[in-house]
Amino acid sequence: MAEWFFPKLSGGEEHGLNDAGVETFKKEDSLARETCQNIGDVWNQDCGEPAIATFELVQLPSEEFPGRDQLSRIIEACKEFVLEGLPDGTGNEAKFFENAKALLEADQIPLLRIGDENTSGLIGGDGDRQKPFYRLLKLQGASSQQGHGGGTYGIGQRAPFAHSGLRTVIYSSRTPEGVAFIAKSILASFPHPDHGQMTQSKGWWCEAGDDGESWETIRDTAMIPDRFLREKIGTDLWVAGFQSENWEQSVRHSVLRHFFAAIENNQLIVQLASCGEITSRIDSTNLADELSKAADEARHIQPIHEYKKGLGSTFYFHKAITNPYDGKPFTRKIAQLGEVKLFLIRDTKNKEMPDRWATMRKPRIIVEHFGSGILNRFAAVLICDTIAGNKYLAQLEGPEHNRWHDEETRQWTPSQKREARTVLAELRKFVRETLKEVRGASMEEQQDIPFLGRYLPSEDEFEDEEAEGAASIQTEDESEKETGVRRSRPKREIVQGIARKESQPHVEVITGASPGAKVQNGTGNQPGGGNHSGGGHQTEAGEIQALSPNDVRFRAFRSGDDYKMVLESTHNVSGSLHLVAVGEAGLFRVDVVEALDESSGMKLHVQPSVISEVLLEAGIKKKLRVRINSESNLVLAMGE
Repeated sequence: MAEWFFPKLSGGEEHGLNDAGVETFKKEDSLARETCQNIGDVWNQDCGEPAIATFELVQLPSEEFPGRDQLSRIIEACKEFVLEGLPDGTGNEAKFFENAKALLEADQIPLLRIGDENTSGLIGGDGDRQKPFYRLLKLQGASSQQGHGGGTYGIGQRAPFAHSGLRTVIYSSRTPEGVAFIAKSILASFPHPDHGQMTQSKGWWCEAGDDGESWETIRDTAMIPDRFLREKIGTDLWVAGFQSENWEQSVRHSVLRHFFAAIENNQLIVQLASCGEITSRIDSTNLADELSKAADEARHIQPIHEYKKGLGSTFYFHKAITNPYDGKPFTRKIAQLGEVKLFLIRDTKNKEMPDRWATMRKPRIIVEHFGSGILNRFAAVLICDTIAGNKYLAQLEGPEHNRWHDEETRQWTPSQKREARTVLAELRKFVRETLKEVRGASMEEQQDIPFLGRYLPSEDEFEDEEAEGAASIQTEDESEKETGVRRSRPKREIVQGIARKESQPHVEVITGASPGAKVQNGTGNQPGGGNHSGGGHQTEAGEIQALSPNDVRFRAFRSGDDYKMVLESTHNVSGSLHLVAVGEAGLFRVDVVEALDESSGMKLHVQPSVISEVLLEAGIKKKLRVRINSESNLVLAMGE
């Protein structure tokens, strides 16, 4: 007989309602991204057809929900125990239980069905630890696939639970060996209403053993409700208590943004359904039209910077893959990866071109993308689809698969991490050199302002920011004149010329100095006023130990109302960071109001023009967010 079975805690650790895996995937687009990625992992490539993912919202009569009354009693017992331990019985937990109760007491319960075809189904029995069924239903956090597909961490299975108002998902699968039907619920530890003993936080709708310790998946077709019984090989995943005001658009936008290349490559088809009928289908034949439609929708509902980083770029990434520059991708062999390809498109007459490049590996799922100021009016996609490269890069991805970084590796040695940084640097170098090649001239030949590179962010720094490069508003084709965007509020305007003229705060100016020149302490008529002393480490002689431009690589640029800075040294070094602004008359001091170390989240001690006790580890970039008291948009440099 089927029932809801929550194993006894038996002296184990209690768990609250906040599950780390669930919390990771609360973003709206995580559901479609993670489930389509999992479908791609079980795609049966031998069938010769793309994997198909179908999303359908179903209003299920509440009496058809498996074990509704028993689950309702369990959730009520869990609620009483959890809220008893909270101050005043309040918190997000209270909202969850209130919503869950309302869902189970309603006449209909909304479920989002995510079904797949041309897949293997959930192969394996209850004890087959290396098979998909066991890994999905009974194993959490174990690395999987190792680069064969999209998933590698083994926690993407939590994404559907993050979008379930009942924290419950129903699975129905058919394989060549037979059927499997089971539901899983992730709640919190609680005293069971039937026997009073503490339980674990996870339970299953299953065939519970008479010993009260074991359970088995339902594999008898007579015990599976007709609504949930699969006829074709594949799996239906039902997100119970699914609530979204505009789920169709959310799903379309998410799959188009992340899987456009897989769809174009005939690896995936996505369908939307209603009342058992297909209402929308996205495949390689209509992908361009669907991208255009979605981009137009996004343009009207998103801020411009979100649109540019989202579907506004995706539309052109697709064009880069299907209609690349000179009819073919640029290629380069890179150690550990083999041959990588860069698909690039450029249209100098199109002001909508995003000036961004994206990365992906063999599953053809977007990992991340960056802005660039090297070339204007372009879009590019970097793909590594070699077996070795795909496996290597998969190990550099985090749980959300949204970046390649040595910090995401697990149990790698320092030397292996250094090698990874070198591999990623070679990837970025390949992209930069290709953009320069297309532009037709080196960056050095285009520079008119001496030392300009010291103040502009490099291509691999703050790549997730809107302000990459010298400008985010497009000008015409390349010119011998440098062009920038003035970011002081309330309006933005193009400023052209060999050097930008700006009104400067009334400050003490240090004449005859070059960028990086030593700035002497003294009294300055600066914003905020007063006599200012240095803020670095004091030596025995009373002098300030300052970071030197000779030892530290420094970049700074405006980001909203603040400035972002990157510092890097080839050896361990510490000291105070002295900041100056570059003006027509030389260098002048600035008034630092606040500084935040973005890696640790800690605020640093500041005095006007000085950030104290900055610690740099050899080869590790230090990223700071700094607020400066100035109405003008400043070009910052290091003083000494």
